[in-house]
Amino acid sequence: MAGAAGEAVRAGAAGPGAYAFGPFRLVPGERILSRGDRVLPLPPKAFETLLLLVRNSGHLMRKADLMTALWPDSFVGEVSLAGTISLLRKVLKEGGAAGGCIQTVARLGYRFVAPVTAVWAPDLPAEPVIRFIALPFRIRNGDQPIAFLGRSLPEAVSASLAGLRSLTVRSSLLAARLAQGQPDPRQIAEEAGVDMLLTGAILCDGVELRVTAELVHAPTGTLVGSYVCQTGHDNLIDVQEGLVRGIVELLTLRLTERERRALAHDVPASPRAYEFYLRANHVQQERTLANVSMARDLYRACLDEDPDYAPAWARVGRCYRFLEKFGEPGSQRLELAEWAFRRAFALSPDLPVAHNLYTPIEADSGHAREAMVRVLGCVEHHPNDPELFGGLVQACRYCGLLEESVRAHHRARRLDPEIATSVAHTFFLMGDYQRALDWCPPGALFCLDLAVLAATGREAEAATLLGQRRSPGGQFQGLMESLRLTLQGDHAESLDVVRRTLGFGPASDPEIKFYLARQLARNGAHADALQAIHSLASEGFFCSTALRSDPWLRPLSRMAGYQEVLDEVLGREADARALFQAAGGDRALP
Repeated sequence: MAGAAGEAVRAGAAGPGAYAFGPFRLVPGERILSRGDRVLPLPPKAFETLLLLVRNSGHLMRKADLMTALWPDSFVGEVSLAGTISLLRKVLKEGGAAGGCIQTVARLGYRFVAPVTAVWAPDLPAEPVIRFIALPFRIRNGDQPIAFLGRSLPEAVSASLAGLRSLTVRSSLLAARLAQGQPDPRQIAEEAGVDMLLTGAILCDGVELRVTAELVHAPTGTLVGSYVCQTGHDNLIDVQEGLVRGIVELLTLRLTERERRALAHDVPASPRAYEFYLRANHVQQERTLANVSMARDLYRACLDEDPDYAPAWARVGRCYRFLEKFGEPGSQRLELAEWAFRRAFALSPDLPVAHNLYTPIEADSGHAREAMVRVLGCVEHHPNDPELFGGLVQACRYCGLLEESVRAHHRARRLDPEIATSVAHTFFLMGDYQRALDWCPPGALFCLDLAVLAATGREAEAATLLGQRRSPGGQFQGLMESLRLTLQGDHAESLDVVRRTLGFGPASDPEIKFYLARQLARNGAHADALQAIHSLASEGFFCSTALRSDPWLRPLSRMAGYQEVLDEVLGREADARALFQAAGGDRALP
């Protein structure tokens, strides 16, 4: 069945299969440096350093860019990089390199000077990428205590499968929408663009559960295989493992050793912990402050039962961040979020859900460049995960790489036509206001459509709409209130609100600070606006396109110091673009 379904993707399409220089051959996919039949062992960081240099042969690789790409989540001194370069030179010399391959550029960085030839693998039969969706399971007897399993169990199955290279997994939100009424597999195949469909039902009989599931080839409605399990409430772990294992076997998926390890560690040790985890996932499907608070407490209960369950650490980290951002700001919640993600990565470094949920937090914390490099590294192993590319939309935008942000959006939408990304903000920074409106998600907490209307001179219309919107908490509250006052013509009071919200200290969301800086400029506080944008650059958010073309920011070009700020932003964008390319961004987003 796997051979008949899915989007054909050429094996190795992300880049050459190997690089040849001198007597050496460097094979990225196998992590091998060889000379003839002899494999030359390299530590992981040394291999990654050599690969970055070889991929950018002839070009200067700056020390700061190399260190950010190699150690994105930790601070290291130049001595670590120098030691790695020294080791590479020794290995290459002992392997028979004629002359030096790696040139030192004093005080700046390194350049790979040996001629490099990219070796492309011969054309191979297309390897299918199967598009998969798991619909919510029906609760046949309407038993309220198990109602949470209807969506949370298939969602957990989808999360386990999302990290496999040979699958593209559609979101649980899309699945919930398609499951309404009496869904027809053929209609779902057309609307969701999927090949395989998982449906199921759960019947509760006292303390026993009967779980049935069917895997269907959606375009034809053909049954591929079925699963039946009679079990107790305390055995849900085995149900998920059985479903995942059955899907992998039915689709004859070829798993890498990395994928096998990930699947083996994707369930907790305690059945009680798993029930808390599934209940938390169910509760936070509607992400209100009350629901996220409840989900946080359930994830805590899960971790009390099993403190080594990495997915729960990632999801509780996201809860802490949500409550800090949209409720009452507090540094403790943000610190807890960071700590939770560090714990998740320590337990499972390749966990897709952790990488996906951490990207916006990392970018908001002033580390968008590191987020971009980390996600591009993940894409190498999970090229069909739309959430990774959705995260790249934000990370690239924060680095001023607007074209790359849009490319990431298109890649995400190719993998999942229903995925929601933050590309509307990218189009806003570009000044493409119509597309910003087209992609503005409904019900967004900060309504970007209002900013578009105000920027294009339709302030009265924006004021009318703003009066109909609810005001969220956190920094959003000050942002919405200051916009309302600006639209009413009360510029002095609007400035007071902006200044109180900014405090001219680090913002927990630098993109909010950018919108606040725009309102400073709109209200005539040009010097303050330029100062805020200047400080934003050091806080990890910069965009020369908006600085030069946003109608509210244009008056800043007449300010003393404007050119200095613009030059700094342009320099930071150039550094970010070099990092993007060194990390394989152009291969990931062709």
